[in-house]
Amino acid sequence: MEIKIMNNPLVSVIVCTYNRANVLAGCLESLVGQTSVKDQFEVIVVDNNSTDATQEIARTFSDKVNYVRVITEFKQGLSNARNRGYREAAGRYVAYIDDDAMAYPDWIYQIISFASRHPEIQVFGGPYYAFSLVQIPEWFPPEYGSSVLGTDERHIEIGQEWLDGTNMVFTRELLQTFGGFDSSLGMSGQKIAYGEETKLLLDISRNNIPVFYVPSIRVRHLISEDKMSVTWLLQSAYSSGRCYAQVINNQRSIWKQMAIILLCLKDAVLRMLMPSKMPFKRRLCYALMPMVREFGVLIECL
Repeated sequence: MEIKIMNNPLVSVIVCTYNRANVLAGCLESLVGQTSVKDQFEVIVVDNNSTDATQEIARTFSDKVNYVRVITEFKQGLSNARNRGYREAAGRYVAYIDDDAMAYPDWIYQIISFASRHPEIQVFGGPYYAFSLVQIPEWFPPEYGSSVLGTDERHIEIGQEWLDGTNMVFTRELLQTFGGFDSSLGMSGQKIAYGEETKLLLDISRNNIPVFYVPSIRVRHLISEDKMSVTWLLQSAYSSGRCYAQVINNQRSIWKQMAIILLCLKDAVLRMLMPSKMPFKRRLCYALMPMVREFGVLIECL
């Protein structure tokens, strides 16, 4: 483990990664290319037991610049890696970005700008915009891979709107207070799972701590080729349903949940039977995803 630590960085950027050597370099290039923020941030790459060239890629950056360091988190799971990241952080603010995302050149500058204007805000984040290294199929849902909550800097109501893990910032003190992310939730190795961000944001908002959306804090997020299939989108919907049931825990009865699934099935059949110019695969996704998601809720209830 590297021991180099910058003197008093304001922002610690955490990049958690697992077997993504093919995209990690793009993320790190975007971070070392940040403008107008010299000596105000550090980058911590948390390798979660990768077996590919992740370590080599990360260390080419840490060898080149003094504000990038690489550590290994041996407990598998994104939540464990994220928690290790904030515990290693030296900055007052801990900013998370996914290993397959790329920060806009002024990302850190905008984080620091907002923090200086609103030092009382302990958690905030911004939009992300989709990009791909291959051509996105015509049928692929156009809204997938992006999240934009408008153009206004504002307080958001958690439960109706959310920040996303690829572009969110917390004070280190806040993460320490809440114990970080629930390690029973979230991605682990190749397992698709969600919910750790949702649970943390819910816990924070239930304690009347405001959460802010800042449109100038921007990243681009990769839609990888392996996600461009109906199968993957349905697997994601199923996992989303299971995680929703774990986090929200609204105590639905089995019979009520089965009734919801039957209604979703009815809607799916009607959607597929109605005339439409929409590409068939997109229409199939829109028809099946709500039902598959609710089936995931049912399985978790069982």
